Amino acid sequence: MNVKEKPSPLRTANQPLNLWTLSNRKMAAFKPSDILLLLLTTIFSLLQLSSAQRTPNENLVLADCGIGLGVNGGSTSREMIYYPGDVWTGQGLQTNRPTMMVNVPWTGAYPWGQQGGVSARMPNGDVFTVHINPNIKDPNAAGDAWHLFEMNIPLKCYSYHYMWVYKLDDGKWCESAYVCNHRGTPTPHLKPAPAPGPAPAPAPAPNPVTPPICDVLNN
Repeated sequence: MNVKEKPSPLRTANQPLNLWTLSNRKMAAFKPSDILLLLLTTIFSLLQLSSAQRTPNENLVLADCGIGLGVNGGSTSREMIYYPGDVWTGQGLQTNRPTMMVNVPWTGAYPWGQQGGVSARMPNGDVFTVHINPNIKDPNAAGDAWHLFEMNIPLKCYSYHYMWVYKLDDGKWCESAYVCNHRGTPTPHLKPAPAPGPAPAPAPAPNPVTPPICDVLNN
């Protein structure tokens, strides 16, 4: 009875090295300190990526729409309007086009400043939460906003009531109540006035003229 010899699990001279074997041999060539350094470097790189801000120029406008057409002269809707960059173009009242917006339903209280804040989900799934102090006047910081995609980097919200920010499909205009961003001002599109130039050199002093001396004793 012939018994077939089982192939040896050991690699023969004619068998190529597989990737797993090469990988193991390369890892074995590293010292434990090298492996630890590699792991720490990888973790540090991942932390840097996770903490890097992806949307430094974004703006979230908390808007009141149809003001004067609602109950008791109030607004007809409240909207969160998202801009990846500046809201205003810098050309008068002209605004850039937002990329997302969501209606904030009326729950019996004005949403911008209600107790506990208010949240709304944008069409892309991002959730914005805002907490506003309604007692703060324009154009001061009045609260904060967070969104799910960058929860560790809040936006600062500024009281900024400005007309004609966005026109809804039904023709009603939305006015900003608060503008939230990372820029330190509700109007980052406005460029600071240029520094004044150097003052002109003073005019040279006139040559002193000695007035005639009247000697009363000689008159």
